[in-house]
Amino acid sequence: MSINLIDKSNHKYNRTFTQPHTLINGQAIHRCGRMRFGLSTLANVGSGVIAVYNLMLLLNRQPVLADIARELYIRARTPLGLWGVHPLRLFRYFSAHYIPVNLERDFKSFCEKFTPGHCGIIILKARRGLFSVPHAAAIENDRGKIYVYNRFAASGRRYEFSEAQYAANAKNFIVGYYILGE
Repeated sequence: MSINLIDKSNHKYNRTFTQPHTLINGQAIHRCGRMRFGLSTLANVGSGVIAVYNLMLLLNRQPVLADIARELYIRARTPLGLWGVHPLRLFRYFSAHYIPVNLERDFKSFCEKFTPGHCGIIILKARRGLFSVPHAAAIENDRGKIYVYNRFAASGRRYEFSEAQYAANAKNFIVGYYILGE
């Protein structure tokens, strides 16, 4: 099956789902987890899609989850989407939507720059072996309180931290994207 056929078939299928209109936590337990991405589902490899969707909500945009999945599949997928989105290619989505995003590859530097009013995405290495899928989560600094959305695939709650440095393990940090919220 060609990439174009996968993309079109998945988008058509994903459009049959009811749009959530709220922040998503727990991609593996949320109903959107059955949506498709590449040759898999959002429950298995969709944290990047969910992170972008949640970030767009934090920026007061009106995102459509099925459309984000399709666009990320085109712009930022790993081969056939088997490992979700490529951590360093998410900027392509932001660039296409004229969203000025900053990218930081050093965790300490990300934490220092992630000041009140910022929101973004952190991408972390999973702890499940060599071929594990990186996990992405939306993150928000609301007046000094750090909120992380979809922090764990099987947890349906939002996580709160006193500082950004506690939101992730520095050893697992791959990259962070941040933007001043609207």
